[in-house]
Amino acid sequence: MKETTNHDSGSGETAALVAKLTAYLDEDIGSARALPMEMYTSQALLDAEVEHVLKRDWLCVGRLEQVEAPGDYFTVELFGEPVVIVRDRDGVLRAMSAVCRHRYYSVVEGAGNAKVFTCPYHRWGYGLDGCLRGAPHMDSVEELKKRGQSDRLPQFGLETWQGFIFVNLDPNAEPLAPRLADAQPHWSALGIEEWRVSPWVDEVWPGNWKLAMETALEGYHVNGLHPETFASFMPSRGTRFEATSEQWTLFRMETVYTGEYEAYRPFAERLPEKDQTTAPQFGFFPNCAVSCSQFSAIWLTFLPLDVGHTRVIGGNLVPPDLYKMMQENDALREGNAASIDQINSEDASAMVGLQRNAGSAHAEPGLLSEMERCLLYFYRYLAQRLEKGGTAK
Repeated sequence: MKETTNHDSGSGETAALVAKLTAYLDEDIGSARALPMEMYTSQALLDAEVEHVLKRDWLCVGRLEQVEAPGDYFTVELFGEPVVIVRDRDGVLRAMSAVCRHRYYSVVEGAGNAKVFTCPYHRWGYGLDGCLRGAPHMDSVEELKKRGQSDRLPQFGLETWQGFIFVNLDPNAEPLAPRLADAQPHWSALGIEEWRVSPWVDEVWPGNWKLAMETALEGYHVNGLHPETFASFMPSRGTRFEATSEQWTLFRMETVYTGEYEAYRPFAERLPEKDQTTAPQFGFFPNCAVSCSQFSAIWLTFLPLDVGHTRVIGGNLVPPDLYKMMQENDALREGNAASIDQINSEDASAMVGLQRNAGSAHAEPGLLSEMERCLLYFYRYLAQRLEKGGTAK
């Protein structure tokens, strides 16, 4: 499922596109324009983004509620790398390669609870810490005896923050926590660390991953894409930029409790005054967004499959008391799921149109609105990471 590009592939093309990105380092929101459309169609640029950005930074892949008990696990594929997240017998949370050390089969897929991971191909078994526990009919192989339990599944960096699980494929990655420390004051009032997911999201959107991320980074589109779902609750006019840093960006949106949303007002009234009338909208670079209200937070992570398709994983987080109500009320739970599905479908529909028009001779980058300020910081982040990776040479 690989799309072609209108540009020659290779380092020359990548360097030219990165040069265009680095121009945003000196741009101000008053003059900044959208990215040129070739940024969304170039296979060479996508390859560079995967190698020098996505494989080297912290990616949000799940929630702690997925791995609460020893043996709980779930899997995710990150750019061809099958990864298993598991809580081992000692309660330690781990991220490991799911590829068997024998002949490359996946030792586990999906989600569940296990005592060991046994490869279905030749029955090699691994403990929840990744160490090899058994290899049938290999007693005569002296080299395997020497390696013993040191022949383990490779481990990846893992950190948790506010109930989210982040993984980094780069063994030399810097810690995540210090880069998110200054986000804490903007986040803590909602108590999202204790919120639960209902429903989960795992789908494919037809567009470049950056288009999905950009939509999540601005509220300007709400009145246009979401007129029936939540534009009355979070109108575009209430979009206000608040803060940014190396790893994240934040804008707030006004919340208006009228009509069908009136029933959720009590969730706002129990928060500090500022958080009763505005809600934070976070972007975590490179590819995660959490769009909050006082009673809900849509978390989405955007994983490119190719230049024109993006896997979207995440879910809708709700406070514990609302989560309990949803588990006890089928109509409430199903209505919430239908609403989240509709909102995501509306965002995905924009990607279809944007990707379709990428080849137009008249697809010239337009000026960004003040409501799209966070896009500028996203472009700067990409430029800095790609320059650091040497792709601008």
